[in-house]
Amino acid sequence: MKVKYKRVRDNAVIPTAATELSGGLDLTAAHIEQGETKDEMIVYLGLAMQPPPGYMIRFSPRSSFTKHRWILQNSPTLGDADFTGEYRLRFRAIPSKLGILATMTEENSENVDYSAYTEYDEFPYKVGDRVAQMWLEEIIPVEFEEGELENLTDRVGGFGSTGK
Repeated sequence: MKVKYKRVRDNAVIPTAATELSGGLDLTAAHIEQGETKDEMIVYLGLAMQPPPGYMIRFSPRSSFTKHRWILQNSPTLGDADFTGEYRLRFRAIPSKLGILATMTEENSENVDYSAYTEYDEFPYKVGDRVAQMWLEEIIPVEFEEGELENLTDRVGGFGSTGK
């Protein structure tokens, strides 16, 4: 299956499979910049990609990313066939030191800027590093039909309703 792409940065790397049986294609950082807050990093892939109609691109972190105190926001995320801009990924840090713990002894803790006391591990990726992976998924068209539900069960409540 062919995915059309366009390089929007000179150093963009075409996604590649690490092994013959890899389920995902590795994505490489072409540009990295600080987000709006100190716990956010934006990774630009340097590529605009377009899957064939009826397919979407799915993105997720690489399995080795679990060693770090960072997460890929909105993960797994998706890319629609009608999005033709540069793909980028937003990463968010998990605090390594929480501001509220640092201010427990402060007399006027209501006026404390907790973010000043919050610490984050350094972002683990640099330009040229493999930062995530992608794969294609077929989109199954859906039609909704209003009516009575069949095969009703006793399951209600959600969020752990099976008790396991």
